[in-house]
Amino acid sequence: MLNYKRAVSFWLIILPILILFYLSLWLTMHIWYPKGLSLAAQKLHYLHFSIIYVFWMITFFSFRLFDRETFRRYTTLFFNLVSAMVVNLLIAIGYFYFQPHLILTPRRFLLVDVGITFILVLVWNLILKIAIFSRFIQPVYLFSFNEELKYLEEEITKHSYLGFRVMGHISEKELANLPARSGVVIFPDNLHSNKSLTETIFNLRKKGIQLFNHNDFYESLLRRIYIPSLDEIWFLRNIAYRGKIFFTIVKNIFDLLIGFIIFLVFLITFPFIAVGIKLTSKGPIIFKQQRIGLDEQIFTIYKYRTMVSGDFSNQWTQKNDARITAMGKFLRISRLDELPQCINLLRGNMSVIGPRPEQVGIVNQLKADIPFYEERHIVKPGLTGWAQLNVYAGNLEESKLKLEYDLYYIKYQSILFDLEIIAKTVFNLLTLRGR
Repeated sequence: MLNYKRAVSFWLIILPILILFYLSLWLTMHIWYPKGLSLAAQKLHYLHFSIIYVFWMITFFSFRLFDRETFRRYTTLFFNLVSAMVVNLLIAIGYFYFQPHLILTPRRFLLVDVGITFILVLVWNLILKIAIFSRFIQPVYLFSFNEELKYLEEEITKHSYLGFRVMGHISEKELANLPARSGVVIFPDNLHSNKSLTETIFNLRKKGIQLFNHNDFYESLLRRIYIPSLDEIWFLRNIAYRGKIFFTIVKNIFDLLIGFIIFLVFLITFPFIAVGIKLTSKGPIIFKQQRIGLDEQIFTIYKYRTMVSGDFSNQWTQKNDARITAMGKFLRISRLDELPQCINLLRGNMSVIGPRPEQVGIVNQLKADIPFYEERHIVKPGLTGWAQLNVYAGNLEESKLKLEYDLYYIKYQSILFDLEIIAKTVFNLLTLRGR
């Protein structure tokens, strides 16, 4: 089974992408140098870009672009490719920067090459996704004692476009008789009480059957954490409290850099936005409110006012909320209302990426209603975040769902994950997918 997967990945994904790298370079040379290049100049291009392509392939591997699982979602496929090509562009710039005496002067040539590479790889990936991988439906068998996996069956059915189909709930006898490579078996937590059953499931591995604990499958399928299964042991095993030192240092530097850039944009645009707010509604230009941040510390958040003036503390904001002004609607859709949060970035109250900070009263209410809700405060709140991209929380149930996404981010936070979130946020901004 493993050799089959490797063969599919190599012949359909890895090798074609490498070929497309060189095809992009060939096309770029013909576009950029219409009169042609000497054979020596062509060899020089191929030589140095071959070195660069080694690092590009490593980047693609890091962003899981050689993994069939990435092809389950169009969004994951697209944004992983965007993030990888941004990194690849920086790698190429860095390579030529440290080669100042090269005859090559890539500059815009490099941008054209990266652009062509992105388009060709994206088209090929979409062809694979639509023509091949979308046709692969993996059968899923659920084994449970008291139908405790009913929730998972509903989620798999709801997300059938991801390539899984529930074949049914099976007994221990049916489990043992499953044919080789027959799909995926999902099992509950409480297997340790039945040794023979544990051995039966363990032996399924030899048949090439994929095995998943229900929590792990839920997490892999939906990229969020199943809250009802959480306990203290889960956090001890999965959450590194202050453990990622290098990541934290890089993140803090990035936050300060972005905070300074946003501050410049804030200064330039302030007069125009301020006039727009004043002309469309009465009240202050800047909205200030207390929020809960890192380690449940209270801080003041700054935003442009987007609602009618008044005391709306500890109240949910709904989509298309009647309190939102005409100017406020534009500011929220464009995310310009968050420009003043550059102050929070520079002060260190917030990060670019992280769970969105909530109001004090709402946090106290949610802590009483949702187990482990306070654990989302072990990282800095952010301007944007994984949960914010996936759900808009305006009530208790949506807040539970939001926490599942927040905990997933906290568990897997990394530079690559942050790049994916940034890429998706930029896409939402460009397409005006507001709140």
